[in-house]
Amino acid sequence: MIEHPTWRSLIYRLAEEYPDCLMLNFTIKLISDAGFQGEITSISTAAQQIEVFSRVLKSSIVGFLQSSDDWQNSVNECAKMVCHGAQTYVYSQVIVHILSQEPRGGAIMKRLGQEITRCAQQSGHDVTPITLALTPGESWRGARTALAAMLSRDALNPADISVLFRAYTQPEPPPVHLLRIPQFLELLVDSLFKSGSKLNPEHKSKYMYLLAYATSVCEGVTPGRPIKEELKATVQAIEKIHTVCSSSASSSELIAELPTLYHCIRFPVVGMGVLVWVECVVTEPSYFKLCTEHCPVHLALLDEVASCHQLLHHRLLRLLIQLFESPQDELEILVQLELKKMLLDRMVNLLSRGCVVPVLRYIKQCWQRGDTDISLIRYFITEVLDAIAPPYTQEFVQLVLPMVENEEITGTMRAEGENDPVSEFIVHCKAHYVVT
Repeated sequence: MIEHPTWRSLIYRLAEEYPDCLMLNFTIKLISDAGFQGEITSISTAAQQIEVFSRVLKSSIVGFLQSSDDWQNSVNECAKMVCHGAQTYVYSQVIVHILSQEPRGGAIMKRLGQEITRCAQQSGHDVTPITLALTPGESWRGARTALAAMLSRDALNPADISVLFRAYTQPEPPPVHLLRIPQFLELLVDSLFKSGSKLNPEHKSKYMYLLAYATSVCEGVTPGRPIKEELKATVQAIEKIHTVCSSSASSSELIAELPTLYHCIRFPVVGMGVLVWVECVVTEPSYFKLCTEHCPVHLALLDEVASCHQLLHHRLLRLLIQLFESPQDELEILVQLELKKMLLDRMVNLLSRGCVVPVLRYIKQCWQRGDTDISLIRYFITEVLDAIAPPYTQEFVQLVLPMVENEEITGTMRAEGENDPVSEFIVHCKAHYVVT
């Protein structure tokens, strides 16, 4: 029976409906032993037996490691399975933690563990005790207690921040990885860069110091002797940008601050802070209604963030998509089109900085859904054809060529003969690539 897909699917459905049936659980184990664990998508079915769950977890981790541009979906699928229950969460996180200690690929597994933690937090679970239990540095009880209190409440407070500040300014501070828990870093960034965030001026410098320490200091060869060469410059950059972000300056006033902003954005933590700040400002409902520039200064800053920090590309694209799809009904139709063209310019810049496949996938989805003005798709294709040159990857051709060949999109862009960019691209692709 288990050799046939139809019978296997029936067994999966029955096991979901009758989780306590010993015969069905035994059959699920046989299916897993036969190598079909990738089909077991039901978490409750897999979680019944540790052997089955281990194989499904392995398949999920392998899928994550083999994914490239679609890694976020792979992470979400893996995290959803792991967060099925307390036992599956602890078991999976311990395995991921052990794998993260490996010299080859350990950093990738550490990232997977962090994404799983984030998924659990977004589901409303307090997993702080498990996170800290898997974080070395047990001898620093004061710092760990202060950190645990803030993570459990998902909020910072001056008293616990002061405890951490004193710990990290002493001659032999705790290990820096205690501060590098993503949830804590996000709380620090939000408190310093989000519009409307109120900090006690007396403690503000402590927040800045801890954020700079977490993002610029690395452990030295001798325990307790960290390398702090970049700490001072990072603190100064955070201070300068925090002053700009908290000043409520208008776009015209920000122009005077551009040299400072562009200089400081080179620091990764400042790039993240600027992105968080811009997100808060440009997602205000009245922002574009009051905006007079063709390209607002806030969005121009995103181009610089894209140039300097490849790891922020996915979050930046998410913001651009949110703005592109947000209704701007108070604006005239032509103004809305110009606004969307400006956002497409930002996407083309993002594409030119290396975020190629995610941008093209999104635009192709817009075209296939039919909910985007065809003139905007045509504008995007025109800009892309002006910016690219061969050789191309097979995936790039498969994403772009159907849009370029579409008569409705590029019909008006073609000239007599084959001297226009559209015809040249089509001829080149059909001559050098397998077009499906």
